[in-house]
Amino acid sequence: MLGALELATSPVVSVRGGIGAMDALREMYGHGVHHLAVLPETTPGLVTTTDLLFGIAARRPGEQVPVETLCRRPAPSVAVGDSGAVAAERMIEAGSDAVLVLEGARVRGVLTAVDLVRAIAAGQHTASP
Repeated sequence: MLGALELATSPVVSVRGGIGAMDALREMYGHGVHHLAVLPETTPGLVTTTDLLFGIAARRPGEQVPVETLCRRPAPSVAVGDSGAVAAERMIEAGSDAVLVLEGARVRGVLTAVDLVRAIAAGQHTASP
């Protein structure tokens, strides 16, 4: 039975909220991920490739679009000890395909629906809450 932290993509790929959307998209591309943890001064956020692309498309020419204006905050999240089933429930409740895995206020992982499907396909149990 694997918990949320073991199922999550790691190491965590994250950016600060003030970074521009284009730079964040380059960061995603460079790491081969589709979700970024956004680390502001207070509550962590979550941004997807789609969020960034829509934000870039909606900008005026030459306008810098900070990631913090495009991310979900508060991000859907689970605790490091929560099960994959709890993470799946949280995703459904939030209408999201990913959750942040938190240890207190610290982001320890990004768990996606793809991660959960891989675990199921590999025969790893995600256990009920």
